[in-house]
Order: sequence, then C-alpha cells, then structure tokens
Amino acid sequence: MKKIIFIILILIAAILPFFIFRNMNCPLKRSSAEKQVLVCSIDLEICRQNLLRYLKLRKEGLAQAEIDKILSVERDDACALWAKAELLRRDYKFQEAEKLLNQVLDKCPGHASSLISMAYIKYHDNKFRDALKLLSQALKQPDLDRENVALAYLLMGSINSKKATQGGFISKIAYGTRIKGFFEKAKNIAPDMAEAHLGLGTFYLLAPKIVGGDIDKAVAELEFAVRLTPDFATANARLAQAYKEKGDLTKYNFYAGVAKKLDPENEVLKELETKL
Repeated sequence: MKKIIFIILILIAAILPFFIFRNMNCPLKRSSAEKQVLVCSIDLEICRQNLLRYLKLRKEGLAQAEIDKILSVERDDACALWAKAELLRRDYKFQEAEKLLNQVLDKCPGHASSLISMAYIKYHDNKFRDALKLLSQALKQPDLDRENVALAYLLMGSINSKKATQGGFISKIAYGTRIKGFFEKAKNIAPDMAEAHLGLGTFYLLAPKIVGGDIDKAVAELEFAVRLTPDFATANARLAQAYKEKGDLTKYNFYAGVAKKLDPENEVLKELETKL
C-alpha cells in the first residue's frame, strides 16, 4: 500500500509542473476571465474620452498613452487605431497613417474621423476630388458630432484656398470667394475648437483686402486659437506670421520660437523661415 501511495505521489509531482506552466509559452493569449479583469481595470469609455480631449489639446504624449491602454484590451478598437493614425498624420508620416486609416475603414466604412483624416491626406497630396468625396461621405454619417462637421467644413475651405492659389484668374474668383464662408461656418459650429479660429485667422491673414483680408482680425482669431490650444504649433506659427506682417518682430520671434519648440518640422514655420 505504501509503495502504491509513493508511486502516485511521484506521478503527481511529475504532472503538476505541466499544469502550472502550460501557458508560459503563449503569454499573449488571455482567457475570457483574464480579459474581463483587464476591461474592469481599464474603463475603455473613459480612455476614449481622455484620448479625444488630449488630441484636441495637442497633448500628443498623453494621447499615445491612452491609445496604448485601449489597444492592450481591444486591439481592433476603431477610435484608438484612428487616433494612432492621426498622430502619424500630424507627424507627417502620411503613408503609415493612410495604411492604418484604410484598416479602420475596411471594417468601419462610415467611421467619420477616419474619413476626415484620410481627406486631409488627399488634400495634402492635391487630390482634391478624392478629398471632397471622403468629406461628403463623412457628412452623411448619422449622429455626426459638431467638431467633425466643423473639421469637414474647414477642409472644404482649405481645398478651395489651394485651388484658388494654384489656378489662374478665373479660379481665384471662383474658389477664392468661397473660402471665408466655409471657415465662418466651421467657427459657428465649433467656436471652442482652435482649428476653426486658425482657419478663419489664416484667411484674414493671407487674403487680399479686396476680398476680406484684415490683419487685425487675423491677430484676434489666431490669438484666440493659441489661447484655446497653446500646444498647437501651426496656430503659433500663423500668429508669428501675423505679427511679422504688423511689424512686431518681438512677438514674431516669440511665437515662432514656441512653434519651433513644439514642432521643428512644421510646414508653416518652414515657409516663414524660407522668406527670412
């Protein structure tokens, strides 16, 4: 009897490590119970709200931290994947951003934020027809939030601005007269969004006086954009440009310095530096 018990104990000792360590070769596979614990410890809805707030405030590092939290639980989360692509877009990594956005849109064709981010990339590449098609699709989405509506109108204004700049006299008349209307509409829809004030301020800054250009209005709008979002490099760069236009080189150097610290590769800042 003792011999039998001894043999049983030996068998248990031999088998037990298999049950204890059987999951160690596959650490990324989680049971549903383990996943539930993660979901409980990370409130996904709060993470998404934080993520959107940080993106709006241009707090890129904090936004990335929220993205990582969400994707640790839901690797295919559309909001987090779009936000990751948006950060890449802001960092001028357009091809990587486009790849991620296509991944989101393949699964969620009506994901408005992804449609608008993709439209920006098409606009940047001068593919205006593609950009407008994406914006039209975004605006048709049900329950579209006001900030996405405003962003869509801002991009429409920017597209008309580019068309007016790149075209001849007729294009300048046809497209140039539409710009201000789109920017004003965006501002009225989302007055608390820095991009809306940036768009209108840029119009006042760059447009000829005959069609509404006004340096004082430009400064007012751009200052408000910077107050709303101090870490917005492009808003700081445009404000620097406006003060240079007014002949205030002290403020020009200050805001240009802020923009350079926030984003050394900023396109507006580079444009200003080439004109020095």
